[in-house]
Amino acid sequence: MTVADDSGAVLVVASDREDRRLLFDALDAQGFDAIYSARDLAQARGFLEQDPQIDLVLLEFRGEAIDSLAFCGELRQYRPGAPVPVIGLIGGPPGTLRWRRGGEPPGVVDWIALPAVADDARHRIRVAMTGRGKRAPAGTPGTVDRYQFAFDGSLDELAVVDPASGRILDVNTVFVQRSGYPRAQLLAGGIDSFDVALSTERRAETSAALAREGVLQLRGRKPRADGTTYAVELHARLAVQDGRLVHFYLFRELGELGRYQQALHALGRLASSEDADPDAAAQAIIDWLALDFLVLVEALPEHVGEIQPLMTFHRFGLAEGTPDPLLQPSLRRVLAGRELVQIADAWRGAADDAFVHERRFECLIGLPLIGERRTVLGALVVARREALEADDAAVEGLRVFAHALAVGLELRRAREQGRVTGLMDPLTGLPNRLLFNDRLSSAINEAHRSSEMFAVVFVDLDRFKTINDSLGHPVGDQVLVAVAKRLRASVRASDTVARYAGDEFTLILRHIVQREDVERIAEKIVRAMEAPLSLAGGLELSITASLGLSFYPDDATDVERLLKYADIAMYSAKGMGRNNFQAYVAVPEESHQQRLALEAKLRQAEKNGELRVFYQPQIDGHTEDIVGMEALIRWEHPELGMISPGFFVPLAEESGLIITIGEWVLRAACRDARRWQQRFDLPLRVSVNLSALQLRQPNLVSLVEAVLEETGLDPRLLDLEVTESISMKTIPRLLETLHALRELGCAISIDDFGTGQSSLDYIRRFPADRIKIDQAFVRNIGIDPDDEAIVQATIVMAHNLNREVVAEGVEIEQHLDFLREQGCEVVQGFLFCRPIPAVSFENLLQERERLLGGRARAPSAPG
Repeated sequence: MTVADDSGAVLVVASDREDRRLLFDALDAQGFDAIYSARDLAQARGFLEQDPQIDLVLLEFRGEAIDSLAFCGELRQYRPGAPVPVIGLIGGPPGTLRWRRGGEPPGVVDWIALPAVADDARHRIRVAMTGRGKRAPAGTPGTVDRYQFAFDGSLDELAVVDPASGRILDVNTVFVQRSGYPRAQLLAGGIDSFDVALSTERRAETSAALAREGVLQLRGRKPRADGTTYAVELHARLAVQDGRLVHFYLFRELGELGRYQQALHALGRLASSEDADPDAAAQAIIDWLALDFLVLVEALPEHVGEIQPLMTFHRFGLAEGTPDPLLQPSLRRVLAGRELVQIADAWRGAADDAFVHERRFECLIGLPLIGERRTVLGALVVARREALEADDAAVEGLRVFAHALAVGLELRRAREQGRVTGLMDPLTGLPNRLLFNDRLSSAINEAHRSSEMFAVVFVDLDRFKTINDSLGHPVGDQVLVAVAKRLRASVRASDTVARYAGDEFTLILRHIVQREDVERIAEKIVRAMEAPLSLAGGLELSITASLGLSFYPDDATDVERLLKYADIAMYSAKGMGRNNFQAYVAVPEESHQQRLALEAKLRQAEKNGELRVFYQPQIDGHTEDIVGMEALIRWEHPELGMISPGFFVPLAEESGLIITIGEWVLRAACRDARRWQQRFDLPLRVSVNLSALQLRQPNLVSLVEAVLEETGLDPRLLDLEVTESISMKTIPRLLETLHALRELGCAISIDDFGTGQSSLDYIRRFPADRIKIDQAFVRNIGIDPDDEAIVQATIVMAHNLNREVVAEGVEIEQHLDFLREQGCEVVQGFLFCRPIPAVSFENLLQERERLLGGRARAPSAPG
């Protein structure tokens, strides 16, 4: 392992085999006297005892990292005069690192996010060794840090991000200093944690735009470790680092000038809108001041004291039981014409405003929307969890917004004055069908932006026709007016109640956290309707109602279907005996239509080139060399994305499409296996699954023979897998078919062994060369002694019957050690590799050839 003099020794401590292998390869032949690779701290301490001259340690930190923190302390005692520098390795999913003490661990001089980039690792090790007075490892590429000074010396905050996971791979010094977070915490998290201005939906949209256009620019708020935020301009672009695609982020602090630019931009958007669109204006305010709450309401001239919400924004979701902001005294004061301007400590002075107090808003500003005749047309209320700087520009800018909104509302009212009678129900004063549909459409648009849920409720009075027929329409009209009042009293001010037609009423219940909230409101309405109605002339009536519920976006995302599904649910409530509510449930016919649509797409998948064959390597249990691969079908739809095999394979079997798909997979797998055999001189065995429907094909044997002849693959390299649950009684001539396939030279494997109900006689008679132990048992090794006993007994039984054993689902070293002790010949699972596309598998074989060369062991002949 020694390759140069006076180059020092490095100790790598990482739990994942692939991480250790990558770091070892990155350091190998770079001029170190020795490189030690340890899978845990116990092994690392053993290396320290063997070689007390360790000059650098690469140490993994996961979770609370208690053991790693303790090991850092040990290293300082290991050589007190000249402590060993440590480069921390950040492992695990983003955001899972969480040690309890603050700051960096003792002795840590730098950090590397796993999985590491080889050149980046070499550069950081070179810097650490140079800092210790050691010579830089020989062979370190000079191009790695060619522009490192520009990255580290930039006055802007810079970050390199993994496009797939959003994990931060590297940040510069300014990013660390301005954020206030330790570098380790930054590398353990994702870039999404450092922009609180974007909602989940908007962040997904910006990521898609970056992938599509290659560049992105937007403004937002960036958090500090102390809980405050500051305005930044984000520039992001696609870049290539060490041959792989990354996202490069630049955060530039806006400062005072940037804030004023944002204000002017927001005001310009409002001024350029001919109709003074409230949604666009409110969104401009949110972006400008990074608000955590905004509500824009209109005072309804036809109902004194009542309001109609035009837009409501909550940056953070509302928990169950959160006070309704539309019912608080702060909003009533603004609607009475009073300004509220509290730029700091608002929640402390808002004892009577339960919503502001509970949300701990530091800043609260409420402005009435005053019309030309000095009447209050509505209100704008905004709030932030952070205090607003003592700057009149923000408040004055909001006043300009409020004035423009008031002008827009007044203009709209004037335009609508001529058609108001066509939008309101003259009897009850509620919105009619046209206005309700318009508000429902607006609710959908708002919910789409804010990723919120809302519900549509269809209310139908039970046996109302009897009242009209027996007591007359005047009494029926009194009932409708009384019902309208009860419905309005049963819901919040932010909800919409409309008379849809006749005795049918519709409701929009907005800002719903969970479905149970709507069900409680529906139950409240049912109970309210049961109370007797006192009408004119001393007449008293009892009436009930049936309610149907549909939910956005769970049930539908458009006006027509939301109403249709609520109507269907209402008739379901009537069918359940009336005087109750029912939520919409998709009927079997609709599920059948969806299934037919997917089946039609599947029929075109092969023709459109949407099917893929992925390969998972099969590994020799002792040498850990690749000896074969299992071919697995994948469907990548251009619109629906990657569709799970667990969903479409059963559909293919039921529809019979599995015949043509199975033949395509067989041909593709044999063709790839033959190509790799010729390219790498490796007799790799390829495993292909056969479904029950394929085994019923009378021409299966001739088909396999034709594919082998067409592709030129040696039959001994084709392993056909048959699921254990397949019954010899249900498939005619099953044993004859399998014997004929073996006579061609193919091998037969029993797949998913242990999940069926086969008898020992079945296994003995079944012409199989291998038994594949199902992953459900393998994954419980080290957890469930019963499953360990089943695995052990299966291996013994298979060997007694002269069958080879393949274990699926090997995910950790403990699984491999146990199976190796039991004599399992072949293993496959995530410990070694996930299923990967053919191109990636070929790259894997190229890497194997570079590292090992030579041939894999030849597969044993069947039987």
